[in-house]
Amino acid sequence: MGTIRNGANGGFKGKAGSIIGSSWKGIHYIKGLYKKRSKPATEEQLMQQAKFGLVTKFLFPIKALIRIGYGQKRANTHTAMNMAVKDNIVQAVVGNYPDYALDYGRVKLSAGGLFTAGDEAMALDGRTLSISWNPLKNPVSGEDDDGVYTVVYHPGSGQFTTANVLPIRSEGSVEINLPVNWAGGAAHVWLFYGERKLKELSDTVYVGEVTIA
Repeated sequence: MGTIRNGANGGFKGKAGSIIGSSWKGIHYIKGLYKKRSKPATEEQLMQQAKFGLVTKFLFPIKALIRIGYGQKRANTHTAMNMAVKDNIVQAVVGNYPDYALDYGRVKLSAGGLFTAGDEAMALDGRTLSISWNPLKNPVSGEDDDGVYTVVYHPGSGQFTTANVLPIRSEGSVEINLPVNWAGGAAHVWLFYGERKLKELSDTVYVGEVTIA
C-alpha cells in the first residue's frame, strides 16, 4: 500500500494499483509497473543495449574515480556514472553491431574546464611506469596543489591500477608499479586534474599505450 507524505500535496511512496511512487535526492517520481515486452527489440534498441553494456562493464570497476571525474557535471536527475556512460557511448564506442569496441584514445573519465598541465608523457622500466606532466602552474587556470588522478588499464586482464598516493600538479611525475600478472600485452594510460576541493575538474588526457614485456 502506498503512503502520501506531508499531506495531499506531499510525495507519494509505495505501490498503489498500477503505479509506484518513489523519491531520489528529494525529487518525487511516479511510474507505472513494469510491463513484460511483447514485441522483440528492434535492431536500433539492440545496438544501444550493446553499447551500454560495453561501456558500463568497462567503467564499473572504477566507479569511485568516475564520481570524482564527473562530480561537477552530474545533474540533479543523473549520477556521475550516468553522465560518464552517456559521453563514452557517444565518443568512445567504435565498430559495427554486434562487434563494438572502445577507442581508448577517446575514453572520458572526467569532464570540466580546469586546464590540463600539458607535456603529459610516460616511460616503462621493467614493471615501473613513470608518468610525467608539466609541473608549472598556468596563470589562468590551475594551482600547484591540484590533484593528478592517474588510471592504467590492462585489457588482457581487464584490470585497472593507479598511484598509491595521489600526486599533485607541482610534483610533475608519479611512479606506478604494475601488477606481475600484467606481463605481456599493452596497457592504456589516462589522467585528469582536480582542484584540491574538487570544485573544478579537467577533461581527460589520454597519455597513450605502453607495451609490457
